[in-house]
Amino acid sequence: MHIAFYSPIAEPHAAKPSGIARVGALLVRALEQAGHTVAVAQLPHSFDGRGDPARQQHIVSECDTATTGYLEAVASGREPRPDLWFSYHVYYKSPDWIGPRVARKLKIPYLIAEGSHAPKRADGPWALGHEGATKALQAADRLLAMTSFDRVCLESLAKNRVRDLKPFIDTAPFAKVARANRGNAPTLLAVGMMRNERKLVSYRLLAKALAKIPTLTTLTIAGDGDHRREVERAFALTPRHHVRILGAVAHDQLPALMAQSDILAWPGVGEAYGLIYLEAQAAGLPVVACNDRGVPDVVRDGETALLSAPNDADAYAKNITTLLQDEARRRTMGEAARRFVVGERGITAAAATLRTIIAELKRA
Repeated sequence: MHIAFYSPIAEPHAAKPSGIARVGALLVRALEQAGHTVAVAQLPHSFDGRGDPARQQHIVSECDTATTGYLEAVASGREPRPDLWFSYHVYYKSPDWIGPRVARKLKIPYLIAEGSHAPKRADGPWALGHEGATKALQAADRLLAMTSFDRVCLESLAKNRVRDLKPFIDTAPFAKVARANRGNAPTLLAVGMMRNERKLVSYRLLAKALAKIPTLTTLTIAGDGDHRREVERAFALTPRHHVRILGAVAHDQLPALMAQSDILAWPGVGEAYGLIYLEAQAAGLPVVACNDRGVPDVVRDGETALLSAPNDADAYAKNITTLLQDEARRRTMGEAARRFVVGERGITAAAATLRTIIAELKRA
């Protein structure tokens, strides 16, 4: 089957420092491994992060023109005719104005992965984007929910058309990480950019928790961004511990960094899910995080991770302390984490799920 892949928000390029772009690239790989030919559609993006109605209206016009051009190119043979349209990451800030029209005109199935429905955006600065996203979600033949949180929202629109596609990664670079017992005090690792308020909330929670931990430890932070000074000020209040801020770290350097660490301590407040949790677990690291949004969908609480309520610094500190002081539990959880991700959350598992969902559509 020839699949046209389109992301209204970003190009699926794994080299970019963006989880969204990396997931897009992973989806393309999984579709190819499922036996399909995938062409990434070179079409306008619809993202509006400012809530600018005039810009949103301009985007609609731009996408309308591009859709007409694409359909003409397919009709003339300049573009291959797709058998299925696959859109990734559709929500009120990046609605899909193109996929529904192409699928309807060509009479082909239309899938959306990681769509999100937010009725509270029906009024306000993103009203037009919400309208476009809602219409796309309603038009899709299948909605692939990557978290339980998104599934609940999507089922209000299309209960019988929602299928689960759990977050996944390329496990190979992380599963081969050798984590020998170094004989040193256990160390913490946090990985998160510092470019928005949501990430800053996680860093502040981590700093507050670290100040409560009696066991002296080292925390290595991989991340950078506009809020770096605020992050540095937060950790300046934890002078008993050694905190290293490395700045932005290339994705291909993360396995080596994880090999030097013992626990992933990233709260993940408000995270859609966070690929870093899957990557750390594949490398054999137990996780300490918050029981928030999509985080529970990428760990196993009590088995591969210890989760606490968002913004509860005392509980977060207690969970970190538990793992710092219990080497046997760290080892057991790390081994379980590696088995979980390598066995269930790799590209092969995702390809099998996609193969089943697309076969179901072909039979319909």
